[in-house]
Amino acid sequence: MSETFIKGFYETNIILTITLAMLFFAIFFYLLSNILKTFKAEKLFTQKAIKQLYYFAILNLFIGPSLYFVIHFIMKKSSFNDAHNLILSLLLGVFVLFIRAVFKRGFNVQNENDLTI
Repeated sequence: MSETFIKGFYETNIILTITLAMLFFAIFFYLLSNILKTFKAEKLFTQKAIKQLYYFAILNLFIGPSLYFVIHFIMKKSSFNDAHNLILSLLLGVFVLFIRAVFKRGFNVQNENDLTI
């Protein structure tokens, strides 16, 4: 006598959207952890930090919104009641681009300072 303990809707579109969302957030938190590691480093303004900020911004500006529309297409949703997720992703991407500009300027000033000493 076999009994199923976990009951749910095992449809391809649901499994695919959950997998895509988990993959996106795995990359999101990996890049975020790399950015936060740079704050503990001896030198704050490094080329690696600028590169990681760029990747994080691209993830939030292009890949996040693209994934949002792909998931809506896969799930055949016509309403956009959860558009706040899209807006938050775009705002975070723009904010990170500003932070990246500050880091680039800090990197240039740090290099100039290192050369004068």
